[in-house]
Amino acid sequence: MKKIFKIAGLFLAILTASLHQAEAQNNYFFSSSANFDVSIPSPEKFLGYAIGTHYTRHDQIVAYFRELARLTNRVHVQSIGKTYEEREQIVVTFTDPENYNRLEEIRQEHLTLVDPSKPMVGSDAPLVIHLGYSVHGNESSSGEVSLLAGYYLAANQNEETKKWLKEAVIFIDPSLNPDGRDRAANWYNAYKSFPAVSDPLDKEHNEAWPGGRTNHYYADLNRDWLNLVHVESRNRNAFFHQWYPNVQIDFHEQGSNATYYFEPSPKRHESPIIPAFIYEQSAVLAKYHAKALDDIGSLYFTKENYDNLSPIYGSTYPKFYGSIAATFEQASSGGLVKETSNGLLSFAFTIRNHLTTSFSTIKGAVAEKQNLFKAQKNLFKTAIEKAKAFPVKAYVFGDNNDAGLTQKFLDLLLRHKINAYELNDNTTADGKTFQKGTAYVLPTEQPNFFIIHSLFEENNLKDSIYYDNTGWSVIHAYGVKYAKITSADFAKGKMITSLPASKGTIAGGKSAYAYIVSYSDFNASKALYQLLEKNVLVKVAFKPFTASLSSGSKSFGYGTLVIPVAGQNFNEDSLYHLLSLVAEKNSVQFNAVSTGFSAEGIDLGSSNIKAVQKPTVALAFGQGVTSSEAGQVWFILNQHLGLPVVKIDLLQFQRADLTRFNTLILPSGTYNAWDKATVEKIKAWVSDGGTLITFKSATEWAIQNELSRDKLLSTDIGQRRGGNTNTTENQPAPTQLNRNTALLVSPAARANGAAGVISSTTNPAAGVVNRPMESAERTDYAQQQDVEGAKRINGAIFITDLDITHPLAFGVSNRKLFVNKNSTTLLQPSPNKYATIAQYADKPFINGYTSKDNIKKISNSAAIILSPSGSGRVVLFADDPTYRGYWLGTTRVFLNSIFFSNLVATTGTYVGGASSAAEEEEEEEEH
Repeated sequence: MKKIFKIAGLFLAILTASLHQAEAQNNYFFSSSANFDVSIPSPEKFLGYAIGTHYTRHDQIVAYFRELARLTNRVHVQSIGKTYEEREQIVVTFTDPENYNRLEEIRQEHLTLVDPSKPMVGSDAPLVIHLGYSVHGNESSSGEVSLLAGYYLAANQNEETKKWLKEAVIFIDPSLNPDGRDRAANWYNAYKSFPAVSDPLDKEHNEAWPGGRTNHYYADLNRDWLNLVHVESRNRNAFFHQWYPNVQIDFHEQGSNATYYFEPSPKRHESPIIPAFIYEQSAVLAKYHAKALDDIGSLYFTKENYDNLSPIYGSTYPKFYGSIAATFEQASSGGLVKETSNGLLSFAFTIRNHLTTSFSTIKGAVAEKQNLFKAQKNLFKTAIEKAKAFPVKAYVFGDNNDAGLTQKFLDLLLRHKINAYELNDNTTADGKTFQKGTAYVLPTEQPNFFIIHSLFEENNLKDSIYYDNTGWSVIHAYGVKYAKITSADFAKGKMITSLPASKGTIAGGKSAYAYIVSYSDFNASKALYQLLEKNVLVKVAFKPFTASLSSGSKSFGYGTLVIPVAGQNFNEDSLYHLLSLVAEKNSVQFNAVSTGFSAEGIDLGSSNIKAVQKPTVALAFGQGVTSSEAGQVWFILNQHLGLPVVKIDLLQFQRADLTRFNTLILPSGTYNAWDKATVEKIKAWVSDGGTLITFKSATEWAIQNELSRDKLLSTDIGQRRGGNTNTTENQPAPTQLNRNTALLVSPAARANGAAGVISSTTNPAAGVVNRPMESAERTDYAQQQDVEGAKRINGAIFITDLDITHPLAFGVSNRKLFVNKNSTTLLQPSPNKYATIAQYADKPFINGYTSKDNIKKISNSAAIILSPSGSGRVVLFADDPTYRGYWLGTTRVFLNSIFFSNLVATTGTYVGGASSAAEEEEEEEEH
């Protein structure tokens, strides 16, 4: 009996200790007056560990919210899609059960706020709040916050909480980036110690490449709200447009030595087109955040550092739709506990701060409900007023020769809920012709004018202190043919409510001779790879011709694909069936021809129509490579072409069999770790016929290591980016103001300081100066951020002249190629007059911010060069052609470099030699 009592006593002691521990944690995260429904499990009880002691996996987060929804009718879970890695994206709704029972009615009433023609919502209408956590996967505190916030809203019985649920519909997205979050959570959990190690050098605090910030393809999802490249972004965007929240908060982390940031942001960082009252309302809510953080003794700062102008972010995009949206930034512990300049920073502390501002957001929003309704309503009224005064009355876009790209851009507009219309008649504007049936018109006078302006217009910013891209007009990035209409008289037809169905066919039916495909359609490259993957013989035309079709004569341009029936491994019927499937899948038109004799130009048997080799592609990967660029290439080759690119870690190159590949891609990064043997191995591979494609700093590396005979321009333009290749390109090097630092650090004092350096030539030890001191430039210390920041190129849009007859430009009809430049790499135009594929214009600047000095240095430099090396080719990109997966104009050139580089004749003269011996032999054979 004594033994039984002893066991019972031990059990009671353990239970009591557990209750005290749970109570202590509740008191740390919640007010001591909080009253909870005991039937609702806390996150600790459900998970089996205290929040802040372990990183919670995404599936556990989803399971907890589903458990809350099972236990209380305050909570409802909605699935909005899946990630690339098959993780479920959810949004959790918290509201009073009476509200939920008429949720669709509430939604429909709420939508009248975004329609300026409708009356204001009633004063008793619930407002809509959206709290978004963990868009950057390794900014992990906010994911834990979602659990605690969800528990509080589900179980708390205080009257204030009941009021919140009565007067608001609260959405929690616990993980905007599930794939990245799990990558980070697995890292931190794998390397945590018992007891925890706070030393910043510990492996727990130093994620390996690529880190957990980004999604499966290493894309920064907090830069994808406007472009909607990735599936996670498209899913959450669709949900946003179902509701248009009055308040939307994006929770982030910043450098460990910072404190806590919330808006308002600096006025100089605000959008020049968004009405000031939207930003002013953020300042009103800031008072609630300040009091909440004051009450728990947490330090914070406002009105510094963070960009708040372009609609690419989760904290800015909603502003363009009348939401009071904001970024909250908590100093990151990057593990369980970390030494910082502010003392030890615990994971639990970071969670508590974000939880505190989650609640202050709800409290402030409910208190300011009527003003929030008014702000959102007035945003759309102001949009109509601004549109009426705007000189551009409509945009017309579309290309009858490129239905694929036209449809892709139209799809983006529809996702942003922009009203587009069929073109009612053939139209000419800006010297361009747009045809009815293949082009669309977009009136500017509509409620979403502000987002239309962002997609089409140049912004020409005057300020220099931005940490990210300053040029975001997607129309330039896509390279879609478009024009501005300044007259109110334009041909507007039926409004487009869904993407028109497009179907690829074979015009003329089955052929016994050949099939022809225009390469001008953006989807033609997809069709080309699918044919090559099936071992179809495909040729490409290096010169234009006019073919005789069953419907009459038709002209075909540079890059036209020719599929002869003869010489295939298929009979006529099988080939026709395969081509029909490819045409339908890619919405590309094939044309059957019965003769090789062209009405004009080359015939189909010409030596100027060359067989295309199936690309086998390797991609440099791993520590040292800029992860965002590697991810972009991976994404485009996978998702656009369906090409299984082989990702090779830099450390594997020494033993890798490169003969398995005909193409090697080096994104920007640091390749100096490769030893001489590895460099020579790559040189030999290129010389034997391989195609090497390089971006930015990898281009510099290739030239410096003599893989190309081309030259860099010697200049001190800007500051070198990419010092930390473990991160994405939108986390700048430590020399810049960015989301991870609060200070601008001088880069080695600008290589020894000011222009005039005092030197000692005769007696250095004594400091004797033998010549007069030179006049040194002197500037106030407070101006350092502005002066040095102006020298950077964070990302701006420039225009180049593209040689559209060159194989790398096949399919492009406009010599004006827009380029996003966010690097300091500058190339001299090639001494081979045929090798500079794209060259910056004399006046190249189009959009964003770049200093006048930098524009002058970029002017007339080369953007893209194809350089011969033995029997191989080196394609040098001064910039990133795949930028963030949406820069489709330059992406076309990049894809062409994979397909056609080995077919390019390089007969021009370089300094130090003429064309390669292999090319001379080929020319002799042709002659």
